[in-house]
Amino acid sequence: MSFFIVPLPHRSLISLSGPDKASFLQGLVTNDVEKISPQRPLYAAFLNPQGKFLNDLFIVETTDGDWLIDCENAEELLKRLNLYKLRSDVTLTNLRGQYAVYAVWGDDIPALEDGAVIDDPRLPELGRRWYVPSDTSIPMPLSPLETYDRHRILLGVGDGSRDVPVQKGIILEHNFDELGAMDWRKGCYIGQELMARTHYRGEIRKRLLPVKIEGPAVSYGAPIFDVEGQEVGEMRTYVDDCGLAMLRLSVFDSEPVELKAGQTILKPWIALKKG
Repeated sequence: MSFFIVPLPHRSLISLSGPDKASFLQGLVTNDVEKISPQRPLYAAFLNPQGKFLNDLFIVETTDGDWLIDCENAEELLKRLNLYKLRSDVTLTNLRGQYAVYAVWGDDIPALEDGAVIDDPRLPELGRRWYVPSDTSIPMPLSPLETYDRHRILLGVGDGSRDVPVQKGIILEHNFDELGAMDWRKGCYIGQELMARTHYRGEIRKRLLPVKIEGPAVSYGAPIFDVEGQEVGEMRTYVDDCGLAMLRLSVFDSEPVELKAGQTILKPWIALKKG
């Protein structure tokens, strides 16, 4: 099989409609929603007022002009969005249970007969995302979530709150700028002050990076140390012999880079590429 289809049960959809949908969302997310079209989905983040991570979002325009928001924890996100709704003429609808989200990549990907298809706006290597009515069966073999996790980990891509701590994570440390989730020319949005200060002062000292794992499995959140015993990061998601780790960039000041978590050796590298 030259392609992979993976259900993402932790993701679901919210529908956003109404004449004020663009102005409503523009002041809430990190990317410029004016760029959205049926041919151009958008990746963005929703932050708290202190500029820390709450949700990552794929925003998709349907053929009838409504928007779909692909997200985690739809119920919690809806509560937060409704706090900012005020007099905006928009309608927010939780579609959880009505649609399933799939990650799809590889060669000779078959056509989807019922549902919506977008190219993943983060990296071409991530392929596509399918939004399929829940009562529609996929007449093709499905791969487990671990297959998608390994694919994205090797590319250096996190997966929402599975890799970014909610209410604590700084998204620039988690490569959201490299993944096209930021627009530095748009107007104000919640959490913009921290993003702008960090970006323009060049204050990124840590990054989420892929690591090769040599030895026993490393638990999520395990501290990582350099050869001198200094703590330089912590482990995030992993599959078999590869994982993601939040690491100080100073670990690359000397070569070769070899780190440890317990008795396990970790070898990081820079993986992200655009286009």
